[in-house]
Amino acid sequence: MESERGIDKWNARWMIVAGRAVCTGCLESQALEDCESPFSHTPTCEASEQAQHPWIALHDLMDCARG
Repeated sequence: MESERGIDKWNARWMIVAGRAVCTGCLESQALEDCESPFSHTPTCEASEQAQHPWIALHDLMDCARG
């Protein structure tokens, strides 16, 4: 149940479009191969301080969901 809430929270902040993680706040995107670099939000994005590694966060959520 906790993993479902985590996935819902991730989906509220991110979407995957053409293989890129896209911030729903500023619409900036990041390719999977850049997952170790911090995400580059626009300066006015409210998520810029807290959401820095979407791909790593998604990977961790999927690991928890698998068990």
